[in-house]
Amino acid sequence: MAERETTVGMSLLRRVNLPLLLWTAALVAYGILMVWSATSGSASGAAMVQRQAIGVFVGLLPMLALALLDYKVLQHWTGPLMVGLTSLLIAVLLPGLGIVVNGQRNWLALGSIRLFQPSEPAKLVLIVVLAAVIAEHKGRIERPADVARILGYVAVPLALLLLEPDLGTALVFIAIAMGMLLIGGLRMRWFAVFAVAGALLVGVAFATPVLKQYQRDRLTVFINPNVAPKGAGYNLAQSKIAIGSGGLAGKGLRSGTQSSLHFIPERHTDFIFSVLGEELGFVGALVLLALYLALLVTALETAASARDLFGALIATGLITMWTFQILVNIGMTVGIMPITGIPLPFMSFGSSFMVTNLAGVGMLLAVWARRYGT
Repeated sequence: MAERETTVGMSLLRRVNLPLLLWTAALVAYGILMVWSATSGSASGAAMVQRQAIGVFVGLLPMLALALLDYKVLQHWTGPLMVGLTSLLIAVLLPGLGIVVNGQRNWLALGSIRLFQPSEPAKLVLIVVLAAVIAEHKGRIERPADVARILGYVAVPLALLLLEPDLGTALVFIAIAMGMLLIGGLRMRWFAVFAVAGALLVGVAFATPVLKQYQRDRLTVFINPNVAPKGAGYNLAQSKIAIGSGGLAGKGLRSGTQSSLHFIPERHTDFIFSVLGEELGFVGALVLLALYLALLVTALETAASARDLFGALIATGLITMWTFQILVNIGMTVGIMPITGIPLPFMSFGSSFMVTNLAGVGMLLAVWARRYGT
């Protein structure tokens, strides 16, 4: 009897990806610490930390639910999932349902109460839908009709995001699609076509009123910081000063002058890495990058051990989403990437963002738990 219980216990333990849970917990704790430090000088600082903690606890629910779910079930729900995704992105554009925050209509609200940002869970829905559609081709995507069909699932939510306008999330959608198509078997010549098409679209966007002026400034300031000295250029300059002044070990939590004097813009969201760099220095940044690397390597192991292509593609979508957001966010704070308003996973303030990231971890846990086909 005791031997049987031990066997059952070992079997259950093999289903839980303990390293993934460890790296996630460390990143969440690190994020709450930095949000606390970044907002400590403001009147609403305590409330923001509380909201971030609530976001973590709320996020644990979908994480657990998705971890226990057999992800294969989702493969047969692409239609309803796509309808739900589209409906949410349309709803946020309707007067009375969506509200404008920082120039973007990307929040669903009930009266004056903000509910959540539909674009956040939409990332996970897109990953599941694309994984199901791409998996149908069994690793070989060649015909133009097949490519067009797959891209059609991306085009609809992408167009709705650009109407908000939410350029940052739109870029994340594109990155997710490209990463999943690469693993899903799309021939390399298609990526050359996408690159040319992307370059042409960027040219059209800059030549027409599609992009607002602040978006143009954000995209060009990394080439010429003087293009908007009182806007995006100023923000970038303050971010670089903060990170550079942190030195090896930083100035200490709540002791960063650029942060405490509010020179760093959006210091608790888009530019939280600037606060970390100033207050915890190179060592603090290195710890964060090490945690991200551990998370991504664990996710790669999950993708490699998945029992089917559908599971591997889900893991690939999450890896692409996190990697793209990490590279762009950190890159924009040091001036090597355009400023696009993309937050830093598990670190930036935002309940919807935190819930989405934790739900993504739950999806990885589900793929790992069923890697042996049971």
